[in-house]
Amino acid sequence: MDRRELCEALASEGVPGGLYEIPGFHEFDVRPPDHYYLRQEDDAWVVGNWERGVHHPHRRFDSEDAACRYLHDRLTWRGPGPGPGVDEEMEAVLRDREEIRRAADAAYDRARRAQP
Repeated sequence: MDRRELCEALASEGVPGGLYEIPGFHEFDVRPPDHYYLRQEDDAWVVGNWERGVHHPHRRFDSEDAACRYLHDRLTWRGPGPGPGVDEEMEAVLRDREEIRRAADAAYDRARRAQP
């Protein structure tokens, strides 16, 4: 994967353009305060984040391909996903939502009355 292919992949996967900078391929008119970057430094490729005006390199790579894949993975990872039993838990919450709401309202009322 090269930088052009990375930009195309990120765009097709709906990654917001304000999250990353790739000089020569995806740059900002106005730089956001926090974002990832991929850039070439001498014979290495560097992926890091720009935070409040300071570059914080994460990793250096020998190849453009490895750096692009690393940044792609960082920007497209959606987390571990739901654990076991989530479907049953959601069904229980939806089934008992009115009871849960009434209990929350009652707890809120008790807390308000207890305040001086």
